[in-house]
Amino acid sequence: MSNKAALKRLFMLLEDYKKIIAFILCCLLISTGLNMCIPLLSRRIMDDGFIGGDKELLVELVVSSFFIYMVIAVIDIIKEKKRVDIAANIQYFLSEQSFKHLMKIKTGYFSNKNYAEILNNINMDIGNMASIADNGVFFVLTQAFSVAGGMIGLFILDYRMALVVIFFIPIKIFMMKYFAKKRKLIMDEYIAESEKYAGWFGDTVGGVREVKIFGILGNKCEEFAGRQTSVISRQKKMNMLTQWNGLTDNVMVHLLLTIIYIIGANLVFDMRLSVGSVFAFITYSVYVTGPISAILNIGYLLSGIIPSTKRYYEFMDMEEENDGNQTLVPEFGDIEFQQVSFAYHNDKPILENINLIFPKGSKTALIGKNGSGKSTIIDLLLRMYTPTKGMILLAGNEILNISLDEYRNMFSVVSQDIYLFNDTIRNNISLYKQVEDKLILDACKDSGLSEFIEAVSLDYMVGQNGTMLSGGQKQKIALARALIHDRPIVVFDEVTSSTDACSEQQINALLHTRLKYKTVIVITHKEEILNEMNQVVILESGKVNIFGECENVKKSKYWMNLHT
Repeated sequence: MSNKAALKRLFMLLEDYKKIIAFILCCLLISTGLNMCIPLLSRRIMDDGFIGGDKELLVELVVSSFFIYMVIAVIDIIKEKKRVDIAANIQYFLSEQSFKHLMKIKTGYFSNKNYAEILNNINMDIGNMASIADNGVFFVLTQAFSVAGGMIGLFILDYRMALVVIFFIPIKIFMMKYFAKKRKLIMDEYIAESEKYAGWFGDTVGGVREVKIFGILGNKCEEFAGRQTSVISRQKKMNMLTQWNGLTDNVMVHLLLTIIYIIGANLVFDMRLSVGSVFAFITYSVYVTGPISAILNIGYLLSGIIPSTKRYYEFMDMEEENDGNQTLVPEFGDIEFQQVSFAYHNDKPILENINLIFPKGSKTALIGKNGSGKSTIIDLLLRMYTPTKGMILLAGNEILNISLDEYRNMFSVVSQDIYLFNDTIRNNISLYKQVEDKLILDACKDSGLSEFIEAVSLDYMVGQNGTMLSGGQKQKIALARALIHDRPIVVFDEVTSSTDACSEQQINALLHTRLKYKTVIVITHKEEILNEMNQVVILESGKVNIFGECENVKKSKYWMNLHT
């Protein structure tokens, strides 16, 4: 994405606030007009009040100045509230937009990023982009009023000193462009290093158990020092650059004021300008140079915002899951894989020309060594990924043509790595579905969880991803969840790999009771479960090696090799 395209999309965030911005502009116009009166009053206070010795006029002018300041202050509060509202709304909009997109983005996005990295990138980008409504950037668009009014005041007082101020402007432009260019380079480096650090941090925290077991804390601390130093060094460079930018601006402003004082003093001594006019001129010069500094700083400020804008919209432009035909409602029927192949990012195919049928109401087991493609078949079936070639049908309709939400409502999944939210057992089972406690308790009984529920209750908090539970308890909650949601197709993904004999018996019993008329797909090597299957599929290197009834499969040579 080009800088121009990024800027266009950035300023489009202000599109919905045209009326509020127009109101703010009106406030600024009024406050600018009032501000223009202050230097003229100051001139009269100095010349006619103090030097002229008119005490009553001096008091009237001072009171008038105070009244004008109070009106300006009230106007500034009103417009600042509006600006803060805009900034808050933009931040909420960007956060909401990115969250919804993150929930719909294709699963492949998460394969090479961890949650800490994703959160860091999104928060940093949104924070930088929302600053488009900060004082430094947003009101730079409205400073023309102050510049115009100040210029008029300068030329009214003395055209010679006004020319000095005008000559000062191109020098500032050159300096600001120099700092803006340097800041953009450093900001690009800072964003890249922060992203690397966030990825490393999330990866390290995710493997904290291994860090402790294998005693590699020292190594990780060395890595931390190197990565964090790299991030902080860029941050220090940006902070110092900001200081140099501000210092240069202040030096140039004071240099200008010094020149104005010298020229003004000569004019006063020659009786061609009053003392009050010199002070009024200085005030007007601030009205001009202040906004000009802000206007020229826009490039400097945007140089820190544009890299984040580009990364944010590159993320937002990532392809979302195919939502299918919103009007096509799925039917419960046979599931068929026709010549299905799949590969990640044009790598070696994981699946090649798979032809499979899962008849309606059947019980099917998927067997194969690690990497044979079992979980990939499930991911394709759940539309986490899209086949590279071929198609998958449900009741004769290609699943990509079916409404995604409606389609996934056909499935309940119980997996080995089930995720539990940091909530109660009840809420983790019901998942926002309004269910009576009696039905939840029945599901817990069928999943083998009732004894634990009697000890802790349904309101027991499970912790982050079920940290307060054992692996078996988590799987039983997942099974109860599947039973409560009562969908026609049920998938068990390696769920029996770590279950005890009692749990296996309960699953077998469910196949003859609550799951009797449902299509059940199981990834397992447990022979007790396989005996309950109508058909078994053995996968080898992404291809179907054997496909048939359980008894026939168990007589094959491949079955013998798999179990020796």
